[in-house]
Amino acid sequence: MRHRSKRFSIPAAAGLAALVMLLAACGQGGASGSASTPAATLGAAAANTQQLGNETDELQKLYQDAIAEGGKLTVWAGGDAPNQQEALQKAFQQRFPQVPIDIVVNLSKDHDVEIDKQLKEGKLTPDVAMLQTSQDFERWKAEGELTNFKPAGFDHQLPGYADPDGAFLTANIFSFLPEYAKQGLSSKPTSYQDFLKPEFKGKLVLTPPHDDDAVLYVYDKIIKKYGVDFLTKLAAQKPSFVRGTAAPAAMVGTGNYLGNLTGYATAPSQPAVSFIPTEDPFITWTQRAALFNKAQHPAAGKLFLAFVASKEYQSAGAMWPTRDDVAVGADLKPLSEYKNTSPADFLSFMRDRQHIDQLKAQMEKVFGPVKGESPLTDPALLKIVGAS
Repeated sequence: MRHRSKRFSIPAAAGLAALVMLLAACGQGGASGSASTPAATLGAAAANTQQLGNETDELQKLYQDAIAEGGKLTVWAGGDAPNQQEALQKAFQQRFPQVPIDIVVNLSKDHDVEIDKQLKEGKLTPDVAMLQTSQDFERWKAEGELTNFKPAGFDHQLPGYADPDGAFLTANIFSFLPEYAKQGLSSKPTSYQDFLKPEFKGKLVLTPPHDDDAVLYVYDKIIKKYGVDFLTKLAAQKPSFVRGTAAPAAMVGTGNYLGNLTGYATAPSQPAVSFIPTEDPFITWTQRAALFNKAQHPAAGKLFLAFVASKEYQSAGAMWPTRDDVAVGADLKPLSEYKNTSPADFLSFMRDRQHIDQLKAQMEKVFGPVKGESPLTDPALLKIVGAS
C-alpha cells in the first residue's frame, strides 16, 4: 500500500531533452557515427521518439483541456505516511503548473470505504483513486462507476496491468523487501528464516500483518513455505509491532532494531540494507489508478492518468516500470524473470476476502490485536518518517 516514491529524481523536461540530444547525436555523428549505427537501432530509436511524441502531444492537449476545465484535481492515494506522494505531486505540478492538484494519502482500506459511502450518496470528493486494494477497481467497473480511458501509451502497459476496456491502469509497481541493519549482526540474512536467529530476538520491528493486506500476503507465502510454526517462532522473537510500513522500514538500523520482514528498497545512505530474496517469495503489486464517472474534474483526471502511465514518467523510476518499452532499474531483472514474485498472484489473493479474513484472525491469535493510532496521525510515527 505504501512505498517511498523515488520517481522523477530528474525533471521530466530535462529527461526528455536529454533523450532528444542523444538521438540527435546518433544522427549527427559524422561518417563514422552513421556508418556504425545499425538500422535496427535507428529504427527502434525512431519508434521511441514517435511514442514519446504521441504521448507528449496528448499530454499537451489534455493539459489545455484541464486548464479550460478549471478547479483543483483531487487524487486519493493509498499509503501510510502523509508525505509518501510528495514526489509525484511535485512532478505533476512542475509538468503542469496551471492545473492545481491535491494528492490525499490514507490507508487504501479506509479510502475505499469512504469512496463507497460517497458514491452511494452521490457526492464524490476524489476524481481519481490510486490504491492497493486492486479488487475495488474490478468491482467499481462492474458497478459502472469508472470512466474508460486509454491514454496514448496504454498498449504498452505490461500484460494484466490495465483493464482491457480502459477502466483502470497501473500507475506504479510497488514491493516490500526484507531489511536488516548494516551494523550489529554477525552475518547477513538471506531468507525469512534467518530473522528467527537469536541475535534478532527483541530487535525486530514489524508491521502487524493483520493491518495491511500486502504484508499479510507475505506472511501467507511464508506459511505456505515454512509452515504455521514460523509464526510461533516469530512471536517468540518478541518483535515490536508498529503500524504502517513506512515507520518500521525507517526504524531498521536505528536504536536496537536490526530487522524487518517487509521493508522498503533502501538507499546507500541509510543505516539498513534491503534485499531481494533468491528463494523465498516476496511481494510485488500493481498500484491501480482510475477516474470516476462522478469526478468533478474529468479532464484533469485524464491528464493525471496519462501522465503516470507515460513513458516520460515511467522512465524516471528506480525499480520496475509498468510498461514493456521502459528498462528496469539498475541491478534488476524484468519482473517476469523473478520466479518468486507475481503481481498477478497478489491480485488473486486480494479477491479472496474470505481467506484474508481467516488469515487476519490467525494473525491476531498469534500476535494479538493491532494496537496504536493510525500511522497517518500518530505524532511519534510522523516524526520517524519526517512528516511531522
